[in-house]
Amino acid sequence: MRHFRNSSGYNFWPSFVDAMSTLLIVVLFFLLLFVLAHYFMGRNLDTKNTEIDLLNIRLKDLATELSAERKSTADLTIRLNAQLAETEKLAGELAGVKDENTRALAQIALMEQDAKALKLRKNELEKDLKSERKISQDAKAHLAVLTAQTEKLTAELAKIRAVLDQAERKDKAQKAQIADLGKKLNRALAAKAGELASYRSEFFGTLRKVLADRDDITIVGDRFVFQSELFFKSGSAALEEKGKKQLNVLAKTVKELQRKIPKNIQWVLRVDGHTDNVPIRNELYSSNWQLSANRAIAVVQYLIDQGVPARRLVAAGFGEHQPIDRKNTESARRKNRRIEFKLTEK
Repeated sequence: MRHFRNSSGYNFWPSFVDAMSTLLIVVLFFLLLFVLAHYFMGRNLDTKNTEIDLLNIRLKDLATELSAERKSTADLTIRLNAQLAETEKLAGELAGVKDENTRALAQIALMEQDAKALKLRKNELEKDLKSERKISQDAKAHLAVLTAQTEKLTAELAKIRAVLDQAERKDKAQKAQIADLGKKLNRALAAKAGELASYRSEFFGTLRKVLADRDDITIVGDRFVFQSELFFKSGSAALEEKGKKQLNVLAKTVKELQRKIPKNIQWVLRVDGHTDNVPIRNELYSSNWQLSANRAIAVVQYLIDQGVPARRLVAAGFGEHQPIDRKNTESARRKNRRIEFKLTEK
């Protein structure tokens, strides 16, 4: 090792080395801050991606609910079409935000790799400085390069942070819009359900008074249940006279209710045919399903003949597949042979 001395004997190297050590410590401090900033920013981006995924799931759920509601009410679809289009626009914007975040994550990953390489290089230089106790011209050049690279990375990091802040603000605004859209949809659905509920209650109350004394007519949930024997003979879908009398009462009640229900409420009276689990095969019907459907159609056709609008009626056959009583007894089979009436939305 070579020693340098001047004529006065003053050794300036310790002070010079101390100054350079202090400078290196400052550089190390800033590099440590840089690494920590990368770490917390990575965690923040992971959280944002999770929130965006949850938001995408919520958007899909909203689209499904809107599709189902479109079938149940034409008027509600007209009012909500504009809101649905806006939701789709928001989903596209969110997808763009997610792409921007993905690109930002890729840039940060590259920057982290550069920072690690720089840190390794800095450690090597520190070892050289401690062993040689001097700074060569080559070391100074490397230090200048490191400083320039650090400044460049800091500038890029500032740009990325600005992009992420902008994306976060846009994300919050879109969440607020979607939350407001969900509230509007819920209020609209609740209003539609409440409109028909009051008339359904009146319909049930009227039929209860008229049919209260009959043992072969029961109420199950939101449906009136008539035993099939009241309308049809065994294995037949031809209406009996005693059944027609009951349908006359029902038709009169439906027509009176129709005059009270506003025209904008899309309601129907659904007629469901059910059979027992005893298979049927005769010249007219090859299965219980066909028999139950024909019985429901016969009831609907008679109600139409009595003046009930066809557009307010629906016929459905369930065969033996929706039993009230699952026991394999004659009493259970008698309960399962039935015609049900339900006032519901279209």
